[in-house]
Amino acid sequence: MENCNIYLVRSPSDLVGENLAGYGWRQVDFSDASSFDELMGAFSAKGIDPGRHRNQMKRFLAISEGDIVVVPLYRAVAIGFATGIRSYRTGVEYGENRVGVEYLRNEDGSVVRIPRSELPEALSTRLRIRMSVVSLNEFREDILRMVDQVCSGGGTSFNSHIEALEADALDTLRKRLLANIRNGQTNLQSGGIGLENLVAELLRLEGYSARVLSKSAFEGGADADVEAFRGDRFSSNKLLIQVKHHNGMTGRQALQQLKLLDSDDGVQRWIITTGGVSAELVEEAQSDGIGVMDGETFTEWLVDHAHDLSFATLNKLGLSKLPSLLL
Repeated sequence: MENCNIYLVRSPSDLVGENLAGYGWRQVDFSDASSFDELMGAFSAKGIDPGRHRNQMKRFLAISEGDIVVVPLYRAVAIGFATGIRSYRTGVEYGENRVGVEYLRNEDGSVVRIPRSELPEALSTRLRIRMSVVSLNEFREDILRMVDQVCSGGGTSFNSHIEALEADALDTLRKRLLANIRNGQTNLQSGGIGLENLVAELLRLEGYSARVLSKSAFEGGADADVEAFRGDRFSSNKLLIQVKHHNGMTGRQALQQLKLLDSDDGVQRWIITTGGVSAELVEEAQSDGIGVMDGETFTEWLVDHAHDLSFATLNKLGLSKLPSLLL
């Protein structure tokens, strides 16, 4: 275990219960490739340029038996040992290419969820990186200590049965809430303005001064829906955000509209969508200094602030502040 490699894999959480960690790129079956060069050949044969994702693909392909895999979950992480067995299957978005992982489990068989609040600050910060596959070898000592702690304590030192039930309930809530928003099964104002107002409210809870912009705020094809500003005596930060109320994949229109805005220093441009986004769109956006928040990440943000939302907004979303039973 001392000589193993340690990887962060931003896998769909649905695969964790199946002792798998997944990566996207459904166009190519990674399990057919015996080397990275062979994998790149398969991409080339399909006319796909992986761009700056090559290093992440190389890391995923390098995961071997005995390596440690860390998967971010909602407010927690799961840790396990890779089996090295690769597979491919559709049906779970961004998780088509898979590697087997024996996750640390509690005595009742549930996966041990290590709260992010229990992680060292530097490791917790690294987990926020938006790349899908990252080396965590620099945190070897911290991660091995947590593995030893779980193995010696059966997982009870980190999470109780109630905490596991709460995490499952929150995960179910996020999925149902996202589906309701995508399908228009809320009382948010139609035409996109309802979602724009919701994003502005969330930004105010983050300490920003935020407002929804008029549709004539910019000339030509440039456009942003929400403007936010936060500053103190040491720094200032301005956001210009394109908000998309989508069910399905978000295309390049939002990106093109933000690209036409002036990219001044101190101004961050973002796409926030309830839909999904392709790896290609994220890569193109990042190359232009534009951030992207997809539907799942947006809903995590929304649920994190649910208790602080206005009563009117909670009603529109169909959410309640009343406590609920987990048993």
